[in-house]
Amino acid sequence: MTPSGNQQSVTMSDRRMIEVRNFKWPRRPTGVVMAQLLGRDHWGCWLGVRGGAPWWTADRSRSGVFEHSLVKLVPSNTFWTACFQPVDPVIDVDIVLPPCWNDNALDEVDLELDILRAADGKVWVRDQHEFDHVRAAWHMPDMIAAQAEATCEHVRTLVEQGAEPFGTVGQAWLARFLAEACSV
Repeated sequence: MTPSGNQQSVTMSDRRMIEVRNFKWPRRPTGVVMAQLLGRDHWGCWLGVRGGAPWWTADRSRSGVFEHSLVKLVPSNTFWTACFQPVDPVIDVDIVLPPCWNDNALDEVDLELDILRAADGKVWVRDQHEFDHVRAAWHMPDMIAAQAEATCEHVRTLVEQGAEPFGTVGQAWLARFLAEACSV
């Protein structure tokens, strides 16, 4: 199985590392991880994080490692990013401000809402209460809140339907990334 679409993979030797910097609304730093640039297709940019890769909080007060590998899709100019992994939840979509690229770094502001799909096909939205709290406590503008909620509902429907890239595309990128890990 190979990623479909007009896929442009980056050869293993040419893969650069991307610093993924995570924030919570409005721009409170939360965590950092280094990810490999895997390639691009018409869905967006694909990053990979190996099981065992380190993560740390922005202030470096806590750190850990990823238990499992994952691939992350970063579409252009959207209010979401998606992670595909071999364990539940197999799909985890974050509702975010449109991610911002700065050379070899990606800044992502999480708006709390997540759409999850389990291996058995069950789909649900997580953290609605957190979104409501952040919206009030951190004075999220109504326009951004409305966009986040509309995006969440739209993407939830796509995930439930198995529409791409939530059908086979993300799983194909993940399968290829996992296969490469076994051959290294």
